[in-house]
This record gives sequence, C-alpha cells and structure tokens, in this order.
Amino acid sequence: MRVAAGLLLLSVLTQGASVAAADEAYPSRPISLVHGFAAGGNADVISRIMADQLSKDLGQPVVVEAKPGAGGNIASAFVAKAPPDGYTMQLLVGGHTVSAALYKKLQFDPVKDYAFVSTVAQFPFFIAVKAGAYPSLQGLIAKAKEKPGGLNFGSAGVGTTQHLTGELLAQRTGTRFTHIPYQGGPATITAVLRGDVDFIVETGTVIKSQAAAGLIDILAVSSRERWMHAPNVPTISETVAPDFDVMSWTGIGVPAGTPAAVVERLNAEVGRALAVPMVQERLRTLDSEPAPSSGAAMGALIARQIETWTRVVEQAGLEKR
Repeated sequence: MRVAAGLLLLSVLTQGASVAAADEAYPSRPISLVHGFAAGGNADVISRIMADQLSKDLGQPVVVEAKPGAGGNIASAFVAKAPPDGYTMQLLVGGHTVSAALYKKLQFDPVKDYAFVSTVAQFPFFIAVKAGAYPSLQGLIAKAKEKPGGLNFGSAGVGTTQHLTGELLAQRTGTRFTHIPYQGGPATITAVLRGDVDFIVETGTVIKSQAAAGLIDILAVSSRERWMHAPNVPTISETVAPDFDVMSWTGIGVPAGTPAAVVERLNAEVGRALAVPMVQERLRTLDSEPAPSSGAAMGALIARQIETWTRVVEQAGLEKR
C-alpha cells in the first residue's frame, strides 16, 4: 500500500512538474499576430508597435500577418480555427462587434470562439473632407438634408466601425448618406481626394499626415468630449448631434480553449508593453490612448458594443449579410 501510494504521489508530482515546465517554456517558438486590414491602416500600425515590444519581452519573434478583407472577418475566421496554443493572436478592432451585429452568418462566433486577453488602445473617429469642400460639419449636414442620399461617405469597408459610425451620424441628424466601402483606410483617403466621396469616417492614423499637409480638412471627432490629441477639433456632439459618442478600440484575442496560464501570461505582457514610454508615445502619435484591461473587461466591452451596433443596424434598415 505504501509503495502504491508513493507511486501515485510521484505520478501527481511529475505531472504537476510537467505542466509547470510547459507553462514556463511558453513561448518556445515565434508567435503570429494576425489582423484583418490593409497595410498602413490603424490595425496594421498598432499591430507592429505591439509586435516589436512583445518580441523583446517574450523572447520570441512576434510576426505580424495581415489577412485583409470582409471588414476583418477573414482574419477572424482564420484565428478562430487556429490551434488554441498561444501561438496565434489577433489584433481585434471595434469592427469585431459590428460584424456580430451586421452578419447573419459568420464562419466564427465573435464571442464564443475567443479568449480575450486585453484591450490595447482606445480612439475616436474623425469626419474628414477634401480641403475646402465644406466649411464645417454643420454645412455638410445642411447639404445632406437638401439632397437625401445624395452625399457619399467612404469607410474602410462594410462592417467596420467607421461604416456604422457614418450610419449613426445619419440617424442622429435625420439625414441619409450613401455608403461607399473601400478595402482599408488608405483607399478612403485616395477616394476623398479624388472627389469620389464627400466625406470619410476614419482614424487619426489614416488622416493625420494628409491633414498636416493641408490636403484634407477635419470637421469633427466622434468622442463625446474633445479628443486630447486633437483639442482644436470640435465634436459631433457639440455641433450637430448632442450626446453623440463613439469610441473604438483595439485589443488582443486568442482562440477559445487557449490554456488559462497562457492567456494570463499574455495579459501580463500586454500590460507590461503598454507601460513602456516609447510604446505609449508611438500609440499617441496615432491619436490612440493606451488602455490595458483584464480579459473579462474586454469581453464585457465587446458584449455592450454588440448590443449598441445591433440597434444601429436595425434602425438603419441595413440588410444583414
């Protein structure tokens, strides 16, 4: 009996040591950080900032992989089906919640197929036009009311948060716009400069250099209060739609079933990376504010935004895809 008990205890201790060793060994090879948007856009730039720092802290390369298309859903379908071993991460964006509201059938479940690690940053959107096209957001809305559906707006794609922010602006101002989707933020800049669209809804990452060069005018920002990184830009709330408030985010998720110890390690490393002054500075130059969180808090944020965008889709009468 003593021998058997001793062997049982040895087995338990050995298994525990093996699990601990496996946890300590992570990561032992390169990690992929996938995003679903075009090169040069907000998701791409933030992914590279995070990958640079996480590579240093984890001691393994973190390689950015872009899988653009379908408002980020191609990347999400890929990640949701990846092995749940911590070696495939995704930089999720606010459009992840829009997809849940807009698509009848996805190849993944935006909630159940993920273990959420941490939010990375938060940021608003900007309403921008070709330089000199409109004197103010009030002027643009007045023109839209004269020509219901006659004004076009561009976004980074159907099912992006930019898309539904434009729809929400129409709802809140009693107007109607025609949405023109593009594949990624840089393409929207080309469209507005060519005059293909009247305005765009975009991130600071995409519009900042063109605005500085005087090629586009920024009419308003979507946050309730003036954005700390663009204090001279009026809000939609103070100009045409009281209490208008849209803040988007980026965050990191991994496939559901990823070991809790790995998720916890990644959460700690994301928080550690976001505490690095150089990382904070680089994010802020993109008009994004670092915003680490727990995985549970990120999950709760996603649930709230799915509810919000579902209402917008229904009120806009958008056909679910």
